[in-house]
Amino acid sequence: MNDLFSILNLADYRFIHGLIESPFNLTDDTRISTLVAAFEKEESPENRSALNTQLESSLRYLGSSDLAYTFRSITGSDPGVSFQEMIRDVASTINVDPPALGTAREMVEQLATDYATKQFADLSTEQQQQMLEDLGVDREKAASFLARSAGVFALPMLIEAFNFVIVQGLIKTIVFGTIAKIVGSQIAGRLFSFLVARMPWWVSWIGPAAWTLSIGWTTIDLQGPAKRKTVPIVLYLGLCSLRERHDLEAS
Repeated sequence: MNDLFSILNLADYRFIHGLIESPFNLTDDTRISTLVAAFEKEESPENRSALNTQLESSLRYLGSSDLAYTFRSITGSDPGVSFQEMIRDVASTINVDPPALGTAREMVEQLATDYATKQFADLSTEQQQQMLEDLGVDREKAASFLARSAGVFALPMLIEAFNFVIVQGLIKTIVFGTIAKIVGSQIAGRLFSFLVARMPWWVSWIGPAAWTLSIGWTTIDLQGPAKRKTVPIVLYLGLCSLRERHDLEAS
């Protein structure tokens, strides 16, 4: 998972830690908090490596049931599920096809884009029009695109019709709306402030007004505390991968 964690910055770590935090976890939240603080003080390879190791352990715990995790720990087996298995479980939970085999980055990016595209397709034409206009698309251009698409959407088609910045904004709006619905607006607002403070260029224009509206369009309904963590974390990691890809293409 080094390819995925290597693109995370301090705000990302804080955001993910905020999603993981729980008094009921067997995973060591305090340890993550300590490691994040150490990384904030000095962004050294050693501090990043220690933080990534603990983060991976925590994610693999969250992808397991407490009973199975405890049993595997007692028997000396590797206690957590693989990250690939967790991604497939998240895909099943949010009703999208599991990503094809690839790197962790490729899988979470595909999952996030497939989920956002599906959610957008499930909106009414009026809601789709509103979202595109909110993202800065001209009204006539948005209406013309929606008429041509006839309800069939794919990422390449969206990028061709608009540009990657607009499409990334659409994906971010839907994903942040989903995260806010899962964790609650109050927690989402607090976590979102980490991102605004550190990366205003990435998220300031996808603020609470946008993703709060998206909450009402999000139909996902999760059962169980673990999925209320794994789903937003995996989707957020997909956003991080998209952000990095866009930065590389723009440079």
